[in-house]
Amino acid sequence: MDITHPGSQPLNEDQKALLEQFRSKVEVKITNHGLTASDVQSFVDEIKKHPDVSRELLEEVRSEVGRLMQGQRFSFDFD
Repeated sequence: MDITHPGSQPLNEDQKALLEQFRSKVEVKITNHGLTASDVQSFVDEIKKHPDVSRELLEEVRSEVGRLMQGQRFSFDFD
């Protein structure tokens, strides 16, 4: 199901690049030694601090995390 939030915007090029960096880091971890929940939380925390972060970008990351780490909980809230 695709849900569009009011006022949501498509990802810009910088945000798409940031999402690809997240995917690359995840793939490297999976390939090298496996992906742990702490690895994912670290990547999510790093993205949340990025100046180009948006609600839409976090939703994309949340979707990726949900697919990769089913049943595990992660914090996507801003601290």
